[in-house]
Amino acid sequence: STLVKTIAREMGALAGEVTEGKGLNIGYFAQQELDVLRPQDNPLEHMVRMARELGSAVKESTGEQALRGFLGSFNFSGDMVKQPVGTMSGGEKARLVLAMMVWQRPNLLLLDEPTNHLDLATREALAVALNEFEGTLMLVSHDRALLRSVCDEFWLVGRGVVGDFEGDLDDYQRYLLDESKRLREEAKVAVREAEAAAAPAAAATPAPQQRKQDAQERQQRSDQAKPIKREIAQIDERLAKAATERAELEAWLAQPLPSAEIAEAGKRLKALNDEIGRLEERWLALSDQLEALAA
Repeated sequence: STLVKTIAREMGALAGEVTEGKGLNIGYFAQQELDVLRPQDNPLEHMVRMARELGSAVKESTGEQALRGFLGSFNFSGDMVKQPVGTMSGGEKARLVLAMMVWQRPNLLLLDEPTNHLDLATREALAVALNEFEGTLMLVSHDRALLRSVCDEFWLVGRGVVGDFEGDLDDYQRYLLDESKRLREEAKVAVREAEAAAAPAAAATPAPQQRKQDAQERQQRSDQAKPIKREIAQIDERLAKAATERAELEAWLAQPLPSAEIAEAGKRLKALNDEIGRLEERWLALSDQLEALAA
């Protein structure tokens, strides 16, 4: 999210320079973008006003009809195009902001968690719209289904570095598990090296008080690391189970199903993706704690 906000000019670069291509036209969606909506106006009025502000002619019925058709592609059909925005749900408002943004045809579209509060049908409609988008798209999301259907390139952002990630989302899941194991092993090695380095000093310094203090510090670090390692192991186990359950749900949704079952499976899939995102964030925080203890 920080990277996207920097590219969107919402945040200044902490260091270095940002070079933009000529003619860059950015469309940026974040949850606070809902503030641009007028509660008393309806979706069609928002679209007409925006088109006029951008210099597009919409006075003719054909122009308004085209806007109606575009709103329909985002599931604003029938009476909904005349419904005041203030009476709409958070998901419907987010859908309208996305529609307005896509209609402007930016050549770089930045989306930060665009599916929050959206139901399954709307997320599917969004995926279709994004796949039809002709510009460059950068997407930050925990919605694995959306990422799989829209993105063809993944970047790994972490520890001050951004780089290509060679693989898909399943490879990323395996990468997280491997990273967890690697960090635990590094922590063990660091503790052993610290103990080995302290041993000669303890032998050369026979002061009982110093030996007692060193032993207490090692024990304290060990005691602090135990619950962290235990929680990391629990997260690894839960991530593996969640990944298996998600794969089963996605396979289930790939076949023809009654609408009620699709809705129920979609809710469970979203809940799983949200849980996986939270677990990954917690795993990273715990790994940082473990590294700090080892240092």
